[in-house]
Amino acid sequence: MKDIDSGCPPKHTNTDAFVLCNKATVGCNNIEFFLTEIHPGGVAEEDVHPISEHAYFVISGRGQAIVDGEEFIVEPSDCLYIPPGAKHGIKPIGGQTLRFAVWMAPPRQ
Repeated sequence: MKDIDSGCPPKHTNTDAFVLCNKATVGCNNIEFFLTEIHPGGVAEEDVHPISEHAYFVISGRGQAIVDGEEFIVEPSDCLYIPPGAKHGIKPIGGQTLRFAVWMAPPRQ
């Protein structure tokens, strides 16, 4: 990770995302895998990925997630599944950075 540059994805604020595996980095054609850190005050605004399944695995911090109108509080060791086409968003709560791994399949085009 120390050698990977981060970027702030679209529809995110105060966020660092580290792409670990996708078509551009290692030639993965079927998944994307990255680490996301949303810092206090940041947010991943609600978004929809029509054909991609997601899974978030929380590493540290706490977050408030919404998936198709249903709210969830997520904490370390929690895994949140987001089906294709679901409107979803997440933000940190409790004043700490929310760090989580994200899988997407198929990857975004």
